[in-house]
Amino acid sequence: MATKVEKKNTIRKLIIESAKSYSEKLAGKTFLYVYGDEYFEILFKTDKFKHLTGVDSKISAVQFYKYAKESKLTTSQFGFSKDHPYSNALKKLTYLARLHELTDSLVCVLKDMNTVTVTYKIGLTNLDFTLCLVNDTSYSDHNWFLPMSLRIKDKAIENSRGGEFVDFIFVKEAAAEKYGKVLFSDSEKSLPDSVLNMLSDDLFKKL
Repeated sequence: MATKVEKKNTIRKLIIESAKSYSEKLAGKTFLYVYGDEYFEILFKTDKFKHLTGVDSKISAVQFYKYAKESKLTTSQFGFSKDHPYSNALKKLTYLARLHELTDSLVCVLKDMNTVTVTYKIGLTNLDFTLCLVNDTSYSDHNWFLPMSLRIKDKAIENSRGGEFVDFIFVKEAAAEKYGKVLFSDSEKSLPDSVLNMLSDDLFKKL
């Protein structure tokens, strides 16, 4: 059985790997998901990373992410507790570095996904893991969703009101006005008129 020191070293390594993946592929980017005639946007904020790891930490979410991304996070800066057990953190962190897979491949959009404590309006799953989303209330002129909880093999579809496979996924830098790159598309589907003005002219010509 692993010692406490070995457990914390393992978790530290996984946190750092996940932070680097989050930084390179998700942080500061907005993703547009289109399914049927509906769509929504996700903004991957850096201060949401800490909660996704499943560990307990007294330092701020901003500091936690910064230290992890720079490989400066120490084992004294996080721990485990009744609400943040080692087993749960290990399970989450095994998949957190793969979170980007929900942005560039076929995923199922879940509606009204129920957990023991919360019902999430929207979720994304590839069946291996599920990202639960909440509305961003800090911007009055945007209706972004934010990552809130990472759940592993949790019967997400059965626990939701229903699911639909995504037709298109687009990405842009959060500060950019329009989406300029497509990450996933179903060649048999067409874009609804409601999202056309959200795409750059160059991208629209390629679709």
